[in-house]
Amino acid sequence: MKKWQIFLMLGLFVLVLSSFDSAEAAASPVAIVLQDDSSGNIMEHQFLVTELTLYNTDSKYRAQEIYLSAVWPSGIAWEFFFVDVNFDEFEGNLVKINKGAETTIYALIVCEGECSAGDTNVVQIYGQTDPEFYNYDGNVTDTCGSDDCENDSTSASYSSNVTNTITVTLSAWAEYHSEVTCDAVSNTGDNKVYPSNTTQWGYTLTNTGWNSDTYQFTPAVTSADGHNVDYWSVDPGMTDGKELTGQSNTSSTAVHTAESSISIIPATNATSGIYNVELIVISNNGAPDSGCAFDVVIPAEEIVEEESEDEPEEEVVEEEPKDESKEEVIEDEEIPEEVPSISLISSIAAIGIIALRRRY
Repeated sequence: MKKWQIFLMLGLFVLVLSSFDSAEAAASPVAIVLQDDSSGNIMEHQFLVTELTLYNTDSKYRAQEIYLSAVWPSGIAWEFFFVDVNFDEFEGNLVKINKGAETTIYALIVCEGECSAGDTNVVQIYGQTDPEFYNYDGNVTDTCGSDDCENDSTSASYSSNVTNTITVTLSAWAEYHSEVTCDAVSNTGDNKVYPSNTTQWGYTLTNTGWNSDTYQFTPAVTSADGHNVDYWSVDPGMTDGKELTGQSNTSSTAVHTAESSISIIPATNATSGIYNVELIVISNNGAPDSGCAFDVVIPAEEIVEEESEDEPEEEVVEEEPKDESKEEVIEDEEIPEEVPSISLISSIAAIGIIALRRRY
């Protein structure tokens, strides 16, 4: 906040106070000024320190007591402490500031318990003020800090004198954290894969941590049915050492997200069935592993068809159709086996008989 704004605020407080005469005025002479940004980024398991300055514009009473309060509109209170410059907690959240003086305090917010990475919250800080009581002899009644100068008529925690309210918006972050999102289907529009064929499956890696980080990538394939996956080839697409800038870097050159594709090649003899593909992303700075997983399917009919395509074709010799007319011709022309003719035998016998008769 600029100095002229601070002085303008203090001047307004003085103007308001000039209309009140009693020690229990309706408005507080103390102003709270936030020295840091009104939004606070806090790391998980760590604490955030917010600097506040208290200005006491009162010129009548020796000192003011300020009872400090922190309100959480969400109803979820994170651990919170008011501490001094030595980081000592104020007893009872009570701060004393002298007339016309200023003092620096700190609001210490711890991200534990109800606070975790990704959470947001709002805290409102204000104070109730009352002049500090001094027990005089009763003769001084205008600067002792009470109505009768004998008793502290109102403590600061019950005072109706309320300061301005400071609102701080909080965002909890992990120092190192990442998220991986896999596509619903492959580049072919479904989850089918085929032996020896390459399928691409897209995914997105985002550095959701506060700091920059580098990563390693480990893909894996498993089968719930116990099928062999030893000869599958799975490549993560990104190389080890990939760097993404953290969310603390909001410049135009910051790169928080990267996209790539997992290359999947099932083994040549892969069995049909359902397989699970998982990508594990490991932070080189100790963040929890992130990743994604999905199922792919090798259809049974594709295996049968592929096996039949791989088998060599058997040569089939087709018999030429028989021509019945030719067969008849061949039968007619067929030469019979050589069998002695009956007429020839008879002739030889007759010749033999005639020769015998002539001889005798």
